[in-house]
Amino acid sequence: MIRIAPIAALLFLAACGRQESPAPSEANTVVEPAKAPAEVPSLEGNWTVTRVGGVGDAAALGMTAEITKDSVTLSTGCFKRAWTYTQNRNVVAFTASPGGSANCGGSSPSASAETAYAALAEANIAIFSKDGREAGLSGTGGTLTLERR
Repeated sequence: MIRIAPIAALLFLAACGRQESPAPSEANTVVEPAKAPAEVPSLEGNWTVTRVGGVGDAAALGMTAEITKDSVTLSTGCFKRAWTYTQNRNVVAFTASPGGSANCGGSSPSASAETAYAALAEANIAIFSKDGREAGLSGTGGTLTLERR
């Protein structure tokens, strides 16, 4: 027991000399503001279709897309097809509108136009370039690339 007494006395003195460091004040705490999600451009506007299914032949067709707040019309020559759509950030959904092409003298849309119509109808995601001047629409029907006019 005599040997334990000096050790206990040293521990007692060490505990008395120990100082608690003060908790940091809230004024010194740096709080990073939450970053807002990046703004996603709207599809609204006039577009030129530059690629259909990864092939850059759509420009030769002269295909355009006119997109309003809730509708899309793809046009090439006298052929037109329309859809209603919704956009929630990069998620899109298109629903075909009844009707379609104007009187084109009995001719049919080209294969590229039909591929573009199918790609738009099945698109479910829109990916925009950094400046918003280009948009890629893709889904199970393929891809469609648009460039703002």
